[in-house]
Formats: sequence, C-alpha cells, structure tokens
Amino acid sequence: MTSNSLTMSEKNNRYIDPLTDFGFKHFFGSELNKEILLKFLNAVFEEKKEIVEVIFVPVEINRDKEQAKDVLSDLLCKEKNGKQFTVLIRRIEKESFRESSRKFMARFFKEAEAPDQKSPSAVKEHYLLGLIDFSFGDCEDMYYREISFAKTDLRRNPAGKLGFKFLEIPEFHKSAKALETDMDKWFYLLKHLRHLNQIPKKFQDESFRKIFEAAEVSALTAEQQAVYAADLKKRKHIFKIYDPDQAANEALQREMDEGNLDEESKAYFLEVFRMGYETGFEEGMLEIANEIGSVF
Repeated sequence: MTSNSLTMSEKNNRYIDPLTDFGFKHFFGSELNKEILLKFLNAVFEEKKEIVEVIFVPVEINRDKEQAKDVLSDLLCKEKNGKQFTVLIRRIEKESFRESSRKFMARFFKEAEAPDQKSPSAVKEHYLLGLIDFSFGDCEDMYYREISFAKTDLRRNPAGKLGFKFLEIPEFHKSAKALETDMDKWFYLLKHLRHLNQIPKKFQDESFRKIFEAAEVSALTAEQQAVYAADLKKRKHIFKIYDPDQAANEALQREMDEGNLDEESKAYFLEVFRMGYETGFEEGMLEIANEIGSVF
C-alpha cells in the first residue's frame, strides 16, 4: 500500500468527506456537480433568492498554492427574476478566519470603486459563504450566522450588497429524524456524510440521491482515490476542532501561571471568557470593515 492509498477503514467509508480539500472541490467547484452546487446555494439562501444558474468565474488574486486549496472560483449566480450576484465559497479554519474576511471585503471595495463602475447600483451583491469546521466558542446555540453591512462608513453605502454567511458545522446537533429544511439536510451531510453507509430516509428524494451518488468513494478513479487519501491523511494530521471549554481552560491556566488570577476569580473568569465571543465576533467584523475603509 502506497502512502497515498486509502486504508482499509477509509475504504469502508462509503462516501467522500466534503470537508477535505478533494471533497470540497468535488462538490462545490466542479462543472460535473454544478446541479448539486445549485441545490446547496438555494438551500443556504433559504428561498430569499431563487437561483437558476451558476457560472464559475476564475478568481484573479495573487496567492500561493497553500492559500489556493480553500478557494474556489467566484460563483456568478443568476436569479429567476434576472438579477445577478456573486458568491465566494471557502472552507475557513480558525487561524485564517479574520484574514479570509478581510481579503473578501477588500475585493468588494476594489470592485465598487473601479473606474468602470459608473454608479453604486452597478455593483453586484457579494457574499462570502464560509464552511467552518470549528466552534466559535460562544454560549449561543447557533450554527448558522448571517451578517450584512448596510453602511461601512460615511463615504460608502453598499446598501446590503456585502454579506457573510457562516455555517458553523460542529454546532449542528440535529438528528437525521429531526431534519426539516434543505438547510438542515445540508448541515447534516457536511457533518456526517463520511460516516454514513446508506441513504437516510430524509434524503430519499431524487435531488438528494444524486448527492449520494456523486459522493461514492468507489466511483472515483484510482488517481482521484490517491488524491483523496492524501487529503484525509493531511486533515487528520493538521486539523483540530476548536473546543471552547479547552480554550477557556487554557486561557485560565495562562492567567494563573502569570499571577493574574487567584482561586476566587477562576469561576468568574471562565464565565466571562465563554460569554465574550459573540460580542467580539460582531465587533471584529466591523473592525475589519473600518480597516478596509481606511485603505481605499
């Protein structure tokens, strides 16, 4: 068995993990599976938009190979009513969350202020859709976060044209029987697909069956299986789920070691740490927006 071969346990997994490099591009960056991508996008936008066509548009930014692994083409989405908007789908790890958001906003403002943009109305809506395989660590029972900017500073008013959608996959805890919407079903697949050996009852309709057909490991070519095997090994080696309790305890230990806390303050510190992220998250996004605004 070569280093890039699937192990026996991995071969026993019937379906591809969509959160590996290979699986991510297989489902969301392939012309062959564009119908699946279209279904996914319509589920994420929850009937607020009716997308009928998706066109892959190459992203023209300078990045090294390591950065490129999590970036697909821009998606030009066409709605039934004729309107168009763009989406960039990214797998975002904890260490790159802030930088990913910053770069996305920078690209938006560059396009908005380009010489060929005669009016603000000519700028398409832009969305960053982040698949997040770590927990933000706040106390909210929240797995889908949606943020939009109606006004970033006094000079620019995107009027709702800039938006972020984050799918916090580890925080989705519904069972297969409890799934109600297509969004629920996609969260479930992103989290559990690799460990399934048959199609659950909730996914028996034709459109979802096509997803399972596309995910069959046995249908991959030998070359594809080698790439997938390498991705699985890399993911096991470098990826760690962010554990909010562990993070809080590690922060507590650092403060104790540095003499900043006494025994009576420990419980209060842990409570504040766990509750602090939600506010910090939203303020951080606004801070990024202000930083971008000061550059252009």
